[in-house]
Amino acid sequence: MVLLVGAGLLLRSLLGLGKVDPGFAKDHVITFGLDLPGRYGHPQRVAFYRNLLQQIRATPGVRSASAALPLPLSADDIKTTFEIDGRPMKQSEFPVTTLHIIDRNYFHTLGIPLLSGHEFKVQDDAAGATPVIIVSERLASQVFPEQDPIGRRIKPGISSGDSGEPMRVIIGVVGDVKGEGLSAPSIRESYVPYAQLPFASMAVVVRTNISPESLVPTLTAEVQSLDNALPLLHIKTLDEYVDDSVVATRFETSLLGTFGALAFVLTAVGLYGVISYTVVQRTREMGIRLALGADRRAILSMIIKNGMLLTCVGALIGLAAAFLSTRLMASLLFGVGPTDPLTFLCVPIALIAVAALASYIPARRAAKVDPIVALRYE
Repeated sequence: MVLLVGAGLLLRSLLGLGKVDPGFAKDHVITFGLDLPGRYGHPQRVAFYRNLLQQIRATPGVRSASAALPLPLSADDIKTTFEIDGRPMKQSEFPVTTLHIIDRNYFHTLGIPLLSGHEFKVQDDAAGATPVIIVSERLASQVFPEQDPIGRRIKPGISSGDSGEPMRVIIGVVGDVKGEGLSAPSIRESYVPYAQLPFASMAVVVRTNISPESLVPTLTAEVQSLDNALPLLHIKTLDEYVDDSVVATRFETSLLGTFGALAFVLTAVGLYGVISYTVVQRTREMGIRLALGADRRAILSMIIKNGMLLTCVGALIGLAAAFLSTRLMASLLFGVGPTDPLTFLCVPIALIAVAALASYIPARRAAKVDPIVALRYE
């Protein structure tokens, strides 16, 4: 009972995670990383990614393409504090955001909705352009409650190193993304244009109309046409990123589910063996009962009741133990409580049903015994 209830709770958690909206469209997207060597200065980095994305967008089968650092649900993140213009506060009180450096078309490529304002434009890539930033819905609601964040200014604690950390004007608000895991709450996120903060390492994201994996050779050729010394790193689909984010839960569910299934089989075999042995031991008694006029259905019912009594007592003890022990795994669960009524109802019903079948087979055999053969049994 304890193993089966634990496995049931984890299975429900895994199914719940599969229904979570990550905040982006994960299908038909291939990603790969690039790490430009030191010979690329800031202008060369911007030019390289701009040329590469133009080539990729012109490729047959590609719907859109962009670049970002980091990607949602990746192991990397860029967390930084930020100041709010017009709100003096101690540095220790600065709010924190996860910063993303993105190229144009990023939100369109990943299917992240724009809620207000506008996305980055070509003008934002120009030298001397106004420093701008786009924030997530959660950041906007927490930092600017009941206010319009568009036009407000914040200063993230990160810069390209040329002119320090600039105040950035908020030009848009986008939907929240599950950046730290499907089971984790949405976090405060912000996005700056790549040309204003050009990193050497970026992840290219490509949304396709065809199988994403089939484009890998073409994408490799396009990268190497610009720099044949650059390898493609971490080639994965966005579906794989989502699957990898629940791999720990899937492993825990598989492990506990395997032990639970084994316990389930052992329970059925054990009950069958115990009741069969009891029937064999009471064969003479069954013969006497039948010889004295006992109804065969009464014999059948008596043996099944004995088996069900054993099962129900064990199930009650198991339920009590499971009620106490599943509280220890509360941190592993998502969308379901450690005392979930549905799980605590379904598991004993399934176990009792198997026990009834395990009791019925030897009981049916006992009810068919010939009284004469039974009396001669010993």
